[in-house]
Amino acid sequence: MEDAATTRPGLAIQAGTVPLAVQVAQEAERRGLPSFWSSEFYDRSAVVTLAAAAAATSRIRLGSAIAWALGRTPVTLATEFRSLAELAPGRITLGLGTGNGQVIADWHGADARRPAARLAELVPLIRRLWELDTTAVEHDGEFYRCRLAADPLLPAWPLVDVGESGKHGHSRPAILVAGGRRPMISAAGAVADGLVGLPLCSRAFVEEEVRPALDAAAARAGRPGRIPITGMIICAVGEHSARARVFAAQQVAVFAARPSAAPLMAFHGFEGEAADIRDALARRDVPAAVAAVSDRMLDALAVYGTPKEALERYDAVFDGLYDEPLLFSAGKGMPQGGFRDSLMAVCEAFAS
Repeated sequence: MEDAATTRPGLAIQAGTVPLAVQVAQEAERRGLPSFWSSEFYDRSAVVTLAAAAAATSRIRLGSAIAWALGRTPVTLATEFRSLAELAPGRITLGLGTGNGQVIADWHGADARRPAARLAELVPLIRRLWELDTTAVEHDGEFYRCRLAADPLLPAWPLVDVGESGKHGHSRPAILVAGGRRPMISAAGAVADGLVGLPLCSRAFVEEEVRPALDAAAARAGRPGRIPITGMIICAVGEHSARARVFAAQQVAVFAARPSAAPLMAFHGFEGEAADIRDALARRDVPAAVAAVSDRMLDALAVYGTPKEALERYDAVFDGLYDEPLLFSAGKGMPQGGFRDSLMAVCEAFAS
């Protein structure tokens, strides 16, 4: 991975149709963005979206930010992302997340207790399942039981260029763990190849809270080196600055109302704004929720405006913060045409 100070941002999207996501991935590749990431929700499979994007692109890196970890078995996850790696060798990253307790228990019908500990067991197990061509898996853990004989007839992982002249390596995906609270950050530091930060974050919170927690967890696990952070940054770009601000504020409001944002809100003293946002959303008053997002809050947590303004805000606030920065845009409730136009404007503004 490039040094954070020189890494250009990729693009992460939530919502929209699969054909729209493919179109945006193609545009991101054409514009020279380094990566395209798809989220997952009850109306979207990250795996299907990435498979379609893999078939329609040739260079851009592709990742899930995030795929559900607890709605699938370890074998299912290992199989799905092995298949994606065959479609796009060396271009796939597996970003795993759990969602909150409601998502785990009510959506997936899974056990919502100790999600971070579950991921800490799951990630190494997926890696072992990717070695099934040479080594059997006999796993009886606290959360997972998995027994498979070694299968030497499995096809070998494709070899890919690893960046050094004449050197190649296997194309096994990196596995990232998503989280904004300390238990999940610690799980990422202990077992993952990196952390996927939540879409709502600030430079100060990453530097003073997230990075120290991640480094401490890696040190406790005896892991050398620095665990990279893939950070999502809410981004809205448009011809009209005021309209882009509304779109960015709408996204900030949605994430600020969630329990996972509580540490960030407290860190910056945004509890008042967050309370007003929650009250407005409880009444289904989206304009009031948008109005409750203060300029101070928006400037710390998002990139928005005309292309020139968005670039300036990115450079001033987020440049060099993340090992892998991702410009994030969520289109739930937004007309498809408007969402497409916004995403294309982001690709154009941040083109290489």
